[in-house]
Amino acid sequence: MVLETLEPKLVWEIFENVFIKTPRESKKEEKIRAKIKEWVLEQSVARELDITVNEDSTGNLLIKKPPTKGMESAQPILLQGHMDMVCETDREGGFDFENEPIPVRIQDNGEWVEADGTTLGGDNGIGLSLAMALLVDPKVAHGPIEILATVDEETGLVGAFGLDIEALGLTSKLMINLDSEEIGSITIGSAGGGDLLFEKTLARMEPGGPMTFFEITISGLFGGHSGVDIHLPRGNANRLLARILSKLLAEMGVMLREWNGGSKPNAIPRDSVASFGVSADRAARAEDILVSERDSILAYYRNPASGPDALEPNLEIKWTNTDEGPCISVDDTAKIIRTVYSTPHGPVRFSPDVEGLVETSNNLAIINTTDDAITIHLSPRGSRDGELQALRRSLADLGRLGGWEVTMRPTYPGWAPDPHGPFLQFVRKHYEKVLGRSVAVEAIHAGLECGIVGAKIPGIQIVSIGPGLMNAHTPDEKLRIADVGVLYDVLKSILEDIKSL
Repeated sequence: MVLETLEPKLVWEIFENVFIKTPRESKKEEKIRAKIKEWVLEQSVARELDITVNEDSTGNLLIKKPPTKGMESAQPILLQGHMDMVCETDREGGFDFENEPIPVRIQDNGEWVEADGTTLGGDNGIGLSLAMALLVDPKVAHGPIEILATVDEETGLVGAFGLDIEALGLTSKLMINLDSEEIGSITIGSAGGGDLLFEKTLARMEPGGPMTFFEITISGLFGGHSGVDIHLPRGNANRLLARILSKLLAEMGVMLREWNGGSKPNAIPRDSVASFGVSADRAARAEDILVSERDSILAYYRNPASGPDALEPNLEIKWTNTDEGPCISVDDTAKIIRTVYSTPHGPVRFSPDVEGLVETSNNLAIINTTDDAITIHLSPRGSRDGELQALRRSLADLGRLGGWEVTMRPTYPGWAPDPHGPFLQFVRKHYEKVLGRSVAVEAIHAGLECGIVGAKIPGIQIVSIGPGLMNAHTPDEKLRIADVGVLYDVLKSILEDIKSL
């Protein structure tokens, strides 16, 4: 084990042996579901505990344990997280997420746990590890506990949408979601969302005359979570590449061959690659434009005067000549480039009620080219349903203007905050007692499953908490070690006093 020296030992042991070692990419949760059920059986036998696990048709798991002695009168409480993870890597040659364990390590400073060149999966493996440890910790007194582990949260909240309360036997009216990422903060509201697809069928053609072909790559960006990090002044690889191609298009005909960038709807794209041709007699001018636009972009994002505080210190923009081949027409190429460059990325509007909170945003997430089609995947979010729908209509109209076939996927609801709920006040009291200082109560722009789960269980009271986690959905993801112990103590304090609520 790598994490065996960390405390609380039981939490880190579960995190490493169950979640780090088990492949669990979104939509591929068969192995982690089997591992969790195996763990429940092993613990119930080895520790002589009455722990059961139920599964619904979507693949969600509900682990149940009756109260400890003297806690029979306590209300049941639901601890909730998702079992899947975003799989991203910056390793040369990639990484086999379907078969290999995450290469976990402790930073030399002893402060953070991270992975070597991949996402860590602390989002949300550490939340479920905290919950599962509470089930088997002999020092924890508790009322009835239910742990809900949902599938496929990261690519559309599929598990939450498909949640079957009756099949799982879920009874709790109090819920702690463990998918937040900041110590000293309680989340009580989150954004909704609903993705869009722009699709265009392509008829490829051979170049009509002498042409020079280029392949241009933008890489090394921070990327990040398209909800948590969308307000940060980071680059979007798809949009930066569109900026360069748009400049070329303003002066000459361009014929795209391929354009691929981004990999996950909820991850800001770190890389984007396009191959294209221009008339051979315009190649020298095209090279000049590439150099000029590259220098301008790097001057902004990699300003040497900013040193390590540059917006994107690892940004690279490179190109090379490449072989010719069947191309997308000049007309379709122009529509593709103009659509991508005109599509907004980042915050669209900030909340007039909560200072600093993004109210609506869009992530220009994925561009994918096949032999006969190109697809653009957009991921808008919004904390007000009316404003989210207005943004989605605006984006759809933009696509239609460019001649795209537009698909508007179903929306998922936001989670409306209740700053006066008694369960929130109870959790806040125990959190502040353990932390020794006041905690913040806030809403976030990221999407959580709380709104969907809450809609399925009328009257349920929900809060969300979690340890410090940075750069989720990127290979720079890291989890603060000390915060895990703090959160575990907070949860123990809540469970042990739940009878008083």
